[in-house]
Amino acid sequence: MKWIGFLGALSAAAMLNTCQPTHPSSLTPAPLSDAERAQIDQRVQEYFKKTANLPPNVTLKVIDIAPAEVAGLLTANLEAANGANTQKVPLVLSRDGRFFVQGQLTDLTADPFKAVVDKIALKDKPMRGNPNASVTIVEYSDFQCPFCARGYKMVEEQVLKEYGDKVRLVYKNYPLPMHQWAESGALASECARQQGAEVFWKTYDFLFQNQHDITAQNLKEKVEGVVRNAGKDVAAFDACFDNKAALDAVKADQQEATELGVRSTPTFFVNGRKVEGAVPYETFKNTIDQALGLKSSAADTAPKTEAG
Repeated sequence: MKWIGFLGALSAAAMLNTCQPTHPSSLTPAPLSDAERAQIDQRVQEYFKKTANLPPNVTLKVIDIAPAEVAGLLTANLEAANGANTQKVPLVLSRDGRFFVQGQLTDLTADPFKAVVDKIALKDKPMRGNPNASVTIVEYSDFQCPFCARGYKMVEEQVLKEYGDKVRLVYKNYPLPMHQWAESGALASECARQQGAEVFWKTYDFLFQNQHDITAQNLKEKVEGVVRNAGKDVAAFDACFDNKAALDAVKADQQEATELGVRSTPTFFVNGRKVEGAVPYETFKNTIDQALGLKSSAADTAPKTEAG
């Protein structure tokens, strides 16, 4: 599900996320004063409060302000908090606090896909498919998001079946704040994963396949059933879930996603190439084929027309 949230009113110009880097200045810029930081924070907050439909319990704060690699610019994060749930969105700001761009500075001389892949942690993460596959699909998703359920169905029923050993899927949690049980679902999946990859994938399948029957109140009980049917330790799962022992793993996935510019679910990275949303299968197939060094047939790539 698209969660532009407090970013929903941004203009197209503010959605740019690349700038041409320049050589660092030989002069070190003076540190920002407290007054400059406060002015930037105030202006950004005022802008979003005027242009976005924010729930009353959402608070905003500009954090992590630092000089950018490009002289005269700053990097920062806009943090939106709703109780215990937070989300960070990267910003590029002019030092005087007058202009901003949502996104991150990008070095145009670097391989963008390699730069993305290098930021994604794969060790000990849930993986389905051939571990030595030439294409790695990393998915950042939300178990309660209906568009994520649609993406799940496409990946499971079409992508993995058609490409077989050529691809592998790595799942990352990115629960969205407005979904009542999304974070609990992510936590449950991580607690299940502690008892083995098989239990994680059973939980993953169950949550997406039974999305409409799950509530914040019955989620724990339903996942207990998955763990029990897999012959695993329900008491250990309960201890992990009740104590939120695996929540740090969920937060780590979210932070990684934010650093990669993920703003909505589902978001996929196919060998580093970003694919946002539950796109048509043909679009996803074309992306995989490019990663495999193949060319889609003319029938797959030609624009579709209808006879009138």
